[in-house]
Formats: sequence, C-alpha cells, structure tokens
Amino acid sequence: MKSDNHTASLKELFAQFVRQSGKQHLLDKQIMFERWKDYVGDICAQHSKCTDLKNGILYVKVNNAALKFELFGHKSQIVERINNDLGPLVKDIIFR
Repeated sequence: MKSDNHTASLKELFAQFVRQSGKQHLLDKQIMFERWKDYVGDICAQHSKCTDLKNGILYVKVNNAALKFELFGHKSQIVERINNDLGPLVKDIIFR
C-alpha cells in the first residue's frame, strides 16, 4: 500500500515539475502522438503518423491517398477527440 502512495506522489511531482518548467506542451504532444491510434483507429494509425505540432496545427503523414481523403473528411471529429482528451491543443490538421 505504501508503494501506491509513493507512486502517486512521484506522478504528482513529475506533473508539477513539467507544468512549472513550461514544457507541458511537449509532454502533451508526445502523449498525443502515442495515442494517435485511439483517435483514428488501428487501421488508420498503421498507415499514418503524426510528424509535428506547431502553433496548434498537427501535421500527419499519410501513405495512402484514399486514407488521406477519409481522414480529411473526419478532421473535425479527430480534432475534437484530441482536444477532449488533452485540452485545447489542436486547431487544425494538415494531412500530407
């Protein structure tokens, strides 16, 4: 039981450190990249990859034209899923 309290304290300490260091956006970006498949599904995630996030614009590389068209059609839903998960992080997505 003691280790659970200790672990929770370490998590809180790390979160506080990240916020105070001004690097929360970098952590959020990494989390978003890792959760990409949760936002678009396994199959879409296998054929696409987040490459960057600059000024609220998420850049995604897609290796299939048909999938690019499909993702573009669901862009607003993907943005909503990300922002519901991580807060107001993404304003737009550019598929390349």
